[in-house]
Amino acid sequence: MRKLSIATLFAILALTAWTQQAQAPVELTAEPHHHLVVENKYVRAFAFSVDPGQSTLVHRHGHDYVSVFIGDGQFLNAKEGAQPVPVSFKDGDVKFTPPLVHAVTDTGSGPARNATIELLQPTTNQKACTESCSVPVPCDAADKSACVTVVKAYTSDQWTVSMVTQPPGSKYAEHSHAGGFLTVALTDSDLTVNVKGKSTVNHSTTGDMKWHEPETHSVTNTGKNTTKVAILEFSGK
Repeated sequence: MRKLSIATLFAILALTAWTQQAQAPVELTAEPHHHLVVENKYVRAFAFSVDPGQSTLVHRHGHDYVSVFIGDGQFLNAKEGAQPVPVSFKDGDVKFTPPLVHAVTDTGSGPARNATIELLQPTTNQKACTESCSVPVPCDAADKSACVTVVKAYTSDQWTVSMVTQPPGSKYAEHSHAGGFLTVALTDSDLTVNVKGKSTVNHSTTGDMKWHEPETHSVTNTGKNTTKVAILEFSGK
């Protein structure tokens, strides 16, 4: 009976997605599960969330975009003119997608969440990082598990997405961002950022997105928990 009910549920969800495709697609700003957070000449960044069993409207992504997933989950992706496809994702997964029209149905047990980041400038040679992805970060701690780690997740000629993980008390030594960059908090965090001798405490909750202009700074985790932040950084060229 359990297997039958699950199969029936997926059939209903698939039928719902196909029915939605008959609707005229709305622009992303008019899709109620996408909330615009940051907009400038480089990006339009939306906080996306849909609850279990719920679906988005059929909507249009008019630009290439990067998704940074927040938490684990599953959804049914119904692209225009194609059969719906089930998708699973893990916390911190990064995906690049060219322009498309689709609808999404959450088939998981919790909300499907991500940062949907439209790229308003051309992108070339984009690819997921599969080798030499770790970025060297100076650390004097005897216990290397207490050190900051930086790992590239996705790269292109114009931008890079990296994951920065900071244990409590760790310091990411002074480093420079040559271009503007967007941060996506994957955990709650309290980080002290030092720019030219001036320190600022930044509190973020999971899912927060912030745009930053190019700068040189150091970052210390002054909170009690290990923090994880995704950074989409432009080359500055």
